[in-house]
Amino acid sequence: MPGLKVVALISGGKDSFFSILHCLANGHEVVALANLHPSLEDGQRPEDVDSFMYQTVGHSIIPLYEKALGLPLYRQNISGSAADSNKSYTTPRASENTEPADETESLLPLLRRVMAAHPDVNAVSTGAILSDYQRTRVESIAIRLGLTALSYLWQYPFLPPYSETSLLDDMAAVGQDARIIKVASGGLDGSFLWQNVADARIKGRLVKAMQRFGTIGDGATVGEGGEFETLAIDGPWSLWKYSIQVRQEDQFVVRGDAGVISLKLKSACVDEKDHLITSDATAALLERLRMPPLLDDKFLDIQSRMTMDHATLNKDEDDHTPILPSVPIEFKSTWTTKTTDDLVILSNCISTGSNAADQMRNTMKRIADNYFVPSSIAFTTILLRNMEDFAGVNAAYGAVFTAPNPPSRVTIACGNLLPEGVDVSLSVVALHGPTEKTKQGLHVQSQSYWAPANIGPYSQAISVPTQGTGGSTSSASMVYIAGQIPLVPRLMDFPERGASSAEEHFGIQAILSLQHLWRIGQITNVKLWLGTVAFVAKESDVSAIARVRTAVRIWKLAHTPSSEADSDDEESDDELDVWDRTHGHYQSHSHSGTSGCIETKRPDVQTSLEPPCFVAEVEELPRSAPIEWASIGLATSSSIYDMHGEISVNRVQCVCLC
Repeated sequence: MPGLKVVALISGGKDSFFSILHCLANGHEVVALANLHPSLEDGQRPEDVDSFMYQTVGHSIIPLYEKALGLPLYRQNISGSAADSNKSYTTPRASENTEPADETESLLPLLRRVMAAHPDVNAVSTGAILSDYQRTRVESIAIRLGLTALSYLWQYPFLPPYSETSLLDDMAAVGQDARIIKVASGGLDGSFLWQNVADARIKGRLVKAMQRFGTIGDGATVGEGGEFETLAIDGPWSLWKYSIQVRQEDQFVVRGDAGVISLKLKSACVDEKDHLITSDATAALLERLRMPPLLDDKFLDIQSRMTMDHATLNKDEDDHTPILPSVPIEFKSTWTTKTTDDLVILSNCISTGSNAADQMRNTMKRIADNYFVPSSIAFTTILLRNMEDFAGVNAAYGAVFTAPNPPSRVTIACGNLLPEGVDVSLSVVALHGPTEKTKQGLHVQSQSYWAPANIGPYSQAISVPTQGTGGSTSSASMVYIAGQIPLVPRLMDFPERGASSAEEHFGIQAILSLQHLWRIGQITNVKLWLGTVAFVAKESDVSAIARVRTAVRIWKLAHTPSSEADSDDEESDDELDVWDRTHGHYQSHSHSGTSGCIETKRPDVQTSLEPPCFVAEVEELPRSAPIEWASIGLATSSSIYDMHGEISVNRVQCVCLC
């Protein structure tokens, strides 16, 4: 994938500048900086305004970044307020005259100015770590302008090495200097002001202070919840050509309401850095920027175990994997409806039309006119005759989903299994009754290290509360997860084959795409998979039987703890007391460089049970992917066993050769 031309949104804070370094490390070019600042009040700009979206404290220093980084800076007033306070942002329609305008919309004219001055700009970077509120708003603006959103820090604390301070550790490793300029938490006082947030001593104090008021992994240690704000004043030569200096006599402490303390900076200047640093030294410095590894510990272990027993995949137990021969499949060409207390399942939705796009457009209109509003749809399956029709079908399908969090979906091409004259078929799961307005979505459209961004009008996951006895909403949710293909998240491209054999490369991609499914399940609190389908593409230089057995084996290993993990669990049992077990507050000693740091690894999906795994060969998958995993999960705050008693799941594996 060629490098992008990036405009970097900066607030002055540590995260926006650290995200720029990751843009550079991923081969992109940052061509401009953009910033929003408070509007004039009585002829002067306030030192800080209470914005849900933008950091404004220290905004008087922002103009110095143009010289410090050697990049053009574009600035604009913040107008409006947090008119839309929902977690996921609803893009205002052109026909709507909403007053007052949401402050998010201030980004639109700012970025248009940048794009007019730099026509080659095609991406925008942000420093979002855990905030859906900020991320979804930047994504809304970016998509309207045709820009790729880059959020390389997204979910950063939950990626290896699973440490609350990993972000601060990595900032320290490359020499980024960001000073705490505001504290707004009961655990922090004025002694934190103007301290380097990545300093080892300060990191320790932050961890200790935030433990008293937050929970593990809530982002408090890195200030993601507004506990503190920072001002970057220096960093590696690859980005910073000058540093920013603020004399102590130009720092004034300002005390606000509810214990908020901030620094007002009277003046500052830029200071020339050592220009004798060679280009080689600059490159070496940027190489010290750690990128989170592609695979989690769990899936790295699966890859290792797959490698070790690769020679035995065609022997013994795997020979018992039932393989179904190719058989004629009769496609029902009439719409079928099934209704439960809270769901409507509409299957085999086909319509007439001159092409696949027209057929999809007519199908969506018939659904909206006669069945339910598109916003009530939670999950869809699209069957295409030819994957070449995907773009047109996608446009016709996506046009009806104007609200945030469109349905999750699976899309496959099945060739001539569709009846003659039918180029696309749609099946949907929609909500009705009390659950209709209770669905929640995970809709990440930014490129990051976490999981692939959406490449179409769908969500990674839609969670739907289930109905309890008497029609009440239970504590459990069904999580419909979109089909996951093996894209490297930071590049949005497939992993290179390198020296791997065709079968080994297929295995790597199968592991990666299953990790995507797993990560989405973990972030949506899935406790148990109800089963899975691995769709494998027909055109492959790996035999169908090898692809089936590889997928089945990987699914099995995902539910089989390694002996090393078992040993670690036994050793750690003696170190954890009852409170540790209940609240999950424990120290990680397993990763070099993070010993003693609080671990942020998310709880694994239930692995003591192995749900059914089906493997189906299809004509083609989106982007010519070799495999796509799809599943539905059960999410609950209670134990699976507490809710349902002992669950017994029989292991089933099969393949349908289409």
